[in-house]
Amino acid sequence: MKKRIICVVLMLAILLSFSSCVIKQKYDYSDLTKYITIPTINGHEIKVELDMVQMTIDQDIATLSTDKYVALAGDSVNVVITITEYKTAGVDSSGNPIDQYGEVWFSTDVESTKDTKETITINNLGAGTFLTSIESRILKSKIGETTTENDFIIPSLEEMATLQANYPTVYEKLAAHVGQKAFISYSFISRPVREGDVVSVTYTGYETDASGEILVDASGKQVAFDGGSGTSKVYIGSRTFIEDFEKGLIGMTVGTEGQFKATFPSDYGAEGTDAAKLNGKTVVFKATVTTIYQVPTYDLAYIQANYGDKYTSIEQFEQELINSYAAQQIVSYLVSNSTVIKYPEKEYKLIKQQLNESAADIYSQYQMTVEEYLKYNGYESIDAYIYAVMKAEMAYYAYAQINGLVVTDADIEKAKTDLLEVYKNQYLNNSTTATEADATAYANACVEKLTEAELYQEALYAVVGDHIITQYKLTTVPMTYTSVTDGGSLFD
Repeated sequence: MKKRIICVVLMLAILLSFSSCVIKQKYDYSDLTKYITIPTINGHEIKVELDMVQMTIDQDIATLSTDKYVALAGDSVNVVITITEYKTAGVDSSGNPIDQYGEVWFSTDVESTKDTKETITINNLGAGTFLTSIESRILKSKIGETTTENDFIIPSLEEMATLQANYPTVYEKLAAHVGQKAFISYSFISRPVREGDVVSVTYTGYETDASGEILVDASGKQVAFDGGSGTSKVYIGSRTFIEDFEKGLIGMTVGTEGQFKATFPSDYGAEGTDAAKLNGKTVVFKATVTTIYQVPTYDLAYIQANYGDKYTSIEQFEQELINSYAAQQIVSYLVSNSTVIKYPEKEYKLIKQQLNESAADIYSQYQMTVEEYLKYNGYESIDAYIYAVMKAEMAYYAYAQINGLVVTDADIEKAKTDLLEVYKNQYLNNSTTATEADATAYANACVEKLTEAELYQEALYAVVGDHIITQYKLTTVPMTYTSVTDGGSLFD
């Protein structure tokens, strides 16, 4: 469902990363200029679309939004409220009254089940359109949060004047109990989704017939299209998902299924891919928003908290993203525009042998055969993967040879340090209870398992990467839309 343009990690990076995990020793390529020709990099122009960089930031904001939305003044909110008579059942051994529920005086959800709650809508929260003493409680409540208190006092008839005007049924139920003490239970359930929200949504996409309605097969079952179902976080208005999908979510409330049509862009998928089948196609989505998140402020504090204290300005962080996109593009250009004259047979046999040796580990981790795993990652066959790996490696090694790049002991030590940081962060990100000590121990264990050949290869990739990014000409393509992040384009 996401636009393919937002994917920062190139297949080349996945390819090289996977090959490093599988291959425990490397065939010693000799004079690779006999086996492969590579393109001229020096002076080659690389264009980075700022739309891509902005979409990466927007998608990160969606991913990193974890705090549920807090009700704010002016919101139109759906809430569940129950007000129950307060009674006491004597006193405890310390002389304190024992709370006891009495008659339910008012409830929005007397008939509700665990999964379905009847709600009441309070418009312009905080303006006193309902009951000030209740609105003040709901303000700052997190969405989905339920609170129960035992000291609510039914206000005077004068204080309930707006309640009588706007919610006469509620007024009638409470008017007879003025001044009496009650239990109150309240929960902020939802408000309508609007542009600028980050929401969690579960959705299924359906094919349409000639009339534009959901297509039904011979058995009467609605036909869902491949790849159109899932649960995702969506930053409404960021265009990290197709525009019609994001617009279709606006106005929906938590827990209520909505249905809307959406048309995919004509260039949604590259030719020959499954996604290409959706190019320009109109479909119907059924979607349910499960929660709304508090959107963090995109500023220097946000960047330092999520990406590190090394950044001293927003501009520095954004420029690094631009450089990252450019580096990926130039590496991709190097590999895709290289021409293999001959694949070394020994290397082919070595990779195939070690793929076979890794079959058990791949199945244990992913419950897939080698063939299934490679197809899942976009390779038609084992041979297609092997040749792709070999071409990428040969291009790297040939670039190093042609440019006189030599991997030193210091480069290998730096590769170790970088890998330790990668493994450490990986461990911390995958566990909510992990300690720094646990993550460090895990990282050390991973690096210790690497062979000299693997460490040499990691260092070589880094040396080539550092050199290649100094050789091209970088230009940026201005943004074509206004992002919802921070109220506008970051690159004006």
